[in-house]
Amino acid sequence: FAKSLKHFGEDEGRMQPDEFFGIFDTFLQSFSEARQDLENMQRRKDEEERRARMEAMLKEQRERERRAKKSGASDEVGGEFDDLVSALRSGEVFDKDLNKFKRNRKRSVNQLVEGGGRERAVTKVNY
Repeated sequence: FAKSLKHFGEDEGRMQPDEFFGIFDTFLQSFSEARQDLENMQRRKDEEERRARMEAMLKEQRERERRAKKSGASDEVGGEFDDLVSALRSGEVFDKDLNKFKRNRKRSVNQLVEGGGRERAVTKVNY
């Protein structure tokens, strides 16, 4: 004990062992608390960085999905519009509808003539 007091520059007669070793005990407790605080701060910092990275990734993913949805929708609408304009210019739309209309008209005329229609042909009118 005397050597330790002399080594740390304390007076042998004025310092009691409880007081001398109490200084070391207080230092070690404070050191442990400081180390624990640093570990907690580092852990919080790591969690915040991880959370920020996750939020950035999520935001980027949402942005990509929004852009893809927007560009996909505009491509679809633009493609359909282009197809319609091309069909109008070439007359494809009218050809199909006209052919269908003519076929239906021929059928209805044939059915009326043959008597297979729902209506009967009037042969005699009573007044």
